[in-house]
Amino acid sequence: MVKGPLEGLRVIDVTDDSGRFATKLLSESGASVVRVVPGSSGPAMRASDAAARGGLLDWWYDGGKSRVPLDLDAEADRQVYRRLAAAADLVVETEPPGRLAALGLDHSDLVAENPRLVQVSLTPFGLTGPRAQWRTTDLVTAALGGVLSLSGLPDEPVNPWGRQSFNVGSFIAAISGLAGVRAARVTGSGQHIDLSLHEAVCTTIEQLFFQYWFDDVQAYPKVAPRQGSLHWIGAYVVVPAKTGWVMITPAPNVPGLLQWMSDEGFPDAEPLLDMPIEEVLVNVPLLMKTMAAFALTKDATELFEEAQRRHIAYGEVLTVAQITSNVQHAFRDFFRPVEWDGSEVRIPGPVARFTGTPIAAPQPPSADEVDVDALVAEWTARPAAASSGKSLRKPLEGLRVLDLSHVLAGPFCTRLLGDLGADIVKVQTEERATIVNDPNHPYFYVWNRSKRAVSLNMKHEQALDVVRRLIEVSDVVIENFSAGVLKRWGFTYEAASQWNPNIIYLTMSGCGHEGPWSNLVTYAPTIHALSGLTYLSNPPGRGDVGPGFSLNDHAAGMSAAFSILAALEARANTGRGQHVDISQMETGAYIIGPALIDHLVNQREAHPVGNADPFGEIEPNECYPTADGRWLAISCRNDEERARLASVAGSVDPAAWAASVAGEDAQEQLQAAGVPAGLVQNAADLMDDPQLVARGLWQHCDHAVFGGRPYDRYPALWSEMDLAPYTPPPAYVGEHNFEVYEELAGMDVEAIAAGMGEGLFT
Repeated sequence: MVKGPLEGLRVIDVTDDSGRFATKLLSESGASVVRVVPGSSGPAMRASDAAARGGLLDWWYDGGKSRVPLDLDAEADRQVYRRLAAAADLVVETEPPGRLAALGLDHSDLVAENPRLVQVSLTPFGLTGPRAQWRTTDLVTAALGGVLSLSGLPDEPVNPWGRQSFNVGSFIAAISGLAGVRAARVTGSGQHIDLSLHEAVCTTIEQLFFQYWFDDVQAYPKVAPRQGSLHWIGAYVVVPAKTGWVMITPAPNVPGLLQWMSDEGFPDAEPLLDMPIEEVLVNVPLLMKTMAAFALTKDATELFEEAQRRHIAYGEVLTVAQITSNVQHAFRDFFRPVEWDGSEVRIPGPVARFTGTPIAAPQPPSADEVDVDALVAEWTARPAAASSGKSLRKPLEGLRVLDLSHVLAGPFCTRLLGDLGADIVKVQTEERATIVNDPNHPYFYVWNRSKRAVSLNMKHEQALDVVRRLIEVSDVVIENFSAGVLKRWGFTYEAASQWNPNIIYLTMSGCGHEGPWSNLVTYAPTIHALSGLTYLSNPPGRGDVGPGFSLNDHAAGMSAAFSILAALEARANTGRGQHVDISQMETGAYIIGPALIDHLVNQREAHPVGNADPFGEIEPNECYPTADGRWLAISCRNDEERARLASVAGSVDPAAWAASVAGEDAQEQLQAAGVPAGLVQNAADLMDDPQLVARGLWQHCDHAVFGGRPYDRYPALWSEMDLAPYTPPPAYVGEHNFEVYEELAGMDVEAIAAGMGEGLFT
């Protein structure tokens, strides 16, 4: 039976909870993962037979992994580790910088025995730099990385629920690991990937840097503020309804919204109804205020359903209980029973649907230690294919991706792949290249580097023939249109696979391409509401805050990049391409997976807790105002760290101590004492962050339209490759038409010019 797209991949898991999600992704997708260090268990499982396998977090992170507990300080166990590493493809580890080297177990110690070994070292701040030895937690990472400069209320930073910064680092670790394995298969040589959690997080925050880098050409504040659920564009916000909360927006159907309020005879809407539509569109604050008042007249579910019926992208703020009983999730079998002999345990997932190499049923955490001899024999029984010995400049060099995505989720996916060396051909139309999809918008600049841009009018009668030519010479297609759009154009997986049986065709619609919610109109704030991210990411008793940026767009983009690389791994083994389907609503629910398992299995429903650790393992875990008006995050994971905090703060509580000390001093004192702590940093702080500067995160781009601007490199350093230089973002729609269509579609200059004149390439 196929175990998934990564069947045959051999992985050693040496992660704590900051990277444990990475090896979960690999294991769930079919890789053979052996876990050699313990992780936290979280709240206990209530069913006695389930509890015997570990706590809630063990069930979420460690299902399907083999277990070989090793004490790496003991020479006998180090020898076991070396045996495993000699047969492995990939090591993912989160050990403190220098620890594995001191034990003789670092990548450089292992490659003599296994030249193809890839090691991803995910550390809080990277292996080098002045803060390499600083400690962190998810809250501290969110503070120092910029998340808490945007998430929460103006007077209260609130961390998104569920250790989302750790999830981001883990996604990038899994992506980097698969890219490294692919490169090792080609070159015959592995490498060591130095991944900074700090860098991963601060480079995945939607509006943070476009506002800062482009304050001279756009009207938004240079330093993006923390403003609750109000989206930076001003047209999405969560408001109370008569019962519950709803994310409201006029997009994409302002006339339909006005007609709705008119149909209801809502008196507050009369000033808007008397305006020309052009005047309404520039009066967004009044429109949003009127919509909020209208929301108070209806129950949340009624408001959401009627808005969607009218093609308006409202999203009800769903609780955990509502998510676990959601009709769309039921239709798509999102909550799958674990395959074991015990009481029923249902797990959300998987992260994507692979039609050619479907992911197997979820497995429980291992009950017993695996026999090392048997595992090594199993791993070595499948010898690696001979490499071509070809040199690569970047790990994904030679891969071509046809990118039909827009806004953020898809473009972020292809930015990651492009940074890693893939040839990204970004397909646009002049008609759709508006607002953030316009190459002249700073937002486009941030999320669309490392790509070549072509224009193609899919409504033109010759467009499908051009697409066919591009598909025939590509490896991957990615699109995030609403369900059914490409089908109407005749551009489906079935057609693409006939043109190129090896094609990986990834779709990532809002709620999935089938089911009762498949035609919902969604944007990231809609998905946040429908997936539970909005509800859980609140101070206690509230439901109207949520993440301060499009967190789920980034998560969906990383899910897509991971899934594409997994499908390519499957293609290397099977010789076939496949369709990969991602529902962005499922992505949002997936990354709060522990809350859903807890409700499904233990009948415990998670509710907003602010910055308190939802798993009860970290105390304190809070942001405190400092004497100079900054915010300082402080976390203690155990009694030792609490004692260290007390040695600095004395007998006073952390809030009182922080209020008496300047932020920089407080941060330095606590880190010097071994306490995870960090200031809430905004874009200005991050540009001067000494760790980021020392590691060269900030690069310089000479752009054809914007001139000299900063950009952020990929958040990892590769031992055998330099990912620089990065291709600047396209400067206009169709910038590379002649280059791409001549090179890839076999068209001559005259034919391309004629197509541009006839409206084909517009």
